[in-house]
Amino acid sequence: MRAFTVALASVLAAVAVAADEQPSPVRLVRLDVIATDARGQSVDTLKPSDFDVREEGAVQPIEEARFVRAGQQDADRSLVPIQSAADERIEAKGPNTRLVAMFLDDYHVSAGNSARARGALLRFVDEYLEPGDLLAVMRPLDSLFSIRLTRDRERNRQAILDFNGRLGDYTPKNSYERNFVAGSPARIDQLRAQITTSALNALALHMGSLDSDARKTLIVVSEELPRADRRRGLEGLPTIDTVARSANRHNVSVYAVNPLEAVASGNTADAPGDSLQSLAASTNGQVIAGMPDLVEAMRPIAADSSAYYLLRYKTSRTDGRFHDVQISVKKPGVSVRTRKGYWAVPPDEELRAALLKPRAPVRVEPPRRISPLIRPWFGAARGENGQTRVTFVWEPAVHIPGTKQPLAAHVLLKVLASDDRVLFEGAVQPTGPLGGEADVSHARAEFDAAPGNLRVRMSIQDQTSQAIDSDSRDVNIRDLREPVAVGTPLVYRGRNARDFRALDTEEAAPVSSREFSRTERVVIRFPVYAPDSAQVTATLQNRKGQVMRDLAPQPVRAGSPYRGVDLSLAGFAAGDYRVAVVAKTPAATASEFVEFRITN
Repeated sequence: MRAFTVALASVLAAVAVAADEQPSPVRLVRLDVIATDARGQSVDTLKPSDFDVREEGAVQPIEEARFVRAGQQDADRSLVPIQSAADERIEAKGPNTRLVAMFLDDYHVSAGNSARARGALLRFVDEYLEPGDLLAVMRPLDSLFSIRLTRDRERNRQAILDFNGRLGDYTPKNSYERNFVAGSPARIDQLRAQITTSALNALALHMGSLDSDARKTLIVVSEELPRADRRRGLEGLPTIDTVARSANRHNVSVYAVNPLEAVASGNTADAPGDSLQSLAASTNGQVIAGMPDLVEAMRPIAADSSAYYLLRYKTSRTDGRFHDVQISVKKPGVSVRTRKGYWAVPPDEELRAALLKPRAPVRVEPPRRISPLIRPWFGAARGENGQTRVTFVWEPAVHIPGTKQPLAAHVLLKVLASDDRVLFEGAVQPTGPLGGEADVSHARAEFDAAPGNLRVRMSIQDQTSQAIDSDSRDVNIRDLREPVAVGTPLVYRGRNARDFRALDTEEAAPVSSREFSRTERVVIRFPVYAPDSAQVTATLQNRKGQVMRDLAPQPVRAGSPYRGVDLSLAGFAAGDYRVAVVAKTPAATASEFVEFRITN
């Protein structure tokens, strides 16, 4: 019960997130329009202002009217073999690529007429399709998982050659038909009609899933497709109306090709009871029937997919209903052919799409860990182009007597921005008295970062370069672009004459430690970003914040934003202190402070 409750809560949370992420209800209606002159030739000179688009009588402003000419082979384009679904999706968006599918309805074509259809389809492939066009050939019982548009013409030709009509032949050809498509001829006809309709709908949906603006052509070879009975328990199965809706939603045009050389009276291409005729008419396709030269009759199929306009206009309808659209052209002598309308997005489709939308993979971060083996320090100063210059140094932690605490000798530092860009990656040597004779040129890391959060990962190693611990933390980087700002103070320490000389050079590395002895000399440098007229002061304070004395910050060098104070600790008593720095103008004030301890 508890598991069910958790699962239900997860689903409800996902629904709530999806609801929050729903896009704007405004949608673009996309319609393909074929424009021809009095001789039936394509017209390619129309502008958006030449079209008159009305939705249920109301004039619609056109967002785009783009002429598409496809099917012309680009000599410079290399044709990629379609070996996966990803290849199919990518190549379907290629320029000049036509998307064509042939549905060979062997259940509703007689054996004699299938031979005529095979010859016509093979010639259509050879004469009207270019090498770059994508083609799929499917029959009612083919696996839906095998649907794929390819450029493999040999495979396509073989699929056409394997087409044999079975109209009136109820002999089962496989175990599925023996077990599930059985009974009286009337029952078998109904089952075949349902199988054919479902497969046809799946093919239309697959073509629509390719997410291409191109007009998609679906050629259905059938003498007639009966409508399946809508009996109890079958309400959820696709119908011819379902196929029409799927085709129109995804810019698929259906061409019904009847291989009968002569259509009997009462069974013409305009017969109102013909499901395929209504399907073709509603999807801006055509019915080809009763034609002596079937190949010549199929020529308009290639022509329609080669030259057409794509019109777009906005709608906010989300009622899931069909809406009539009438398109005309203001230029005389030009006629247009298009779909009868479009199906609006159902009210729940946006939520369904949001739930099914692929989400970014969850990034698994290492657990936050602060290592006791090191003392890291991060400083901030102004960088280039509005970024912040970050400085990193570290020291080994003081060994605790009586413990086997290992001594850190190296840190492998990796810094990631919020977008996963690597800002710094490399080894950093320690500073401070416990750092030994480390090369000061490698005792700091400097990089620029945009203000905000950084992800810092450290691998801590001993003298033999063996990992002994890790440190994972987030560091927030300040924005120093204000007119008056003070960066992070840098602390330098010296214990002998060599250290004192190094403090006067740019090679000295700051330390992260804030504990000193009275035999040491401490230099504090802080970057100040303010007008020359700004007042910059520094004071030495006790741990309660009471001012003990004023300090005189001096410019480090000409043109540098850094100012410094030099503290000799010999006269200090053991205890806690801090140095406060303030930059002030009449309009703004900025301050920073450094806390430190004198141990003996």
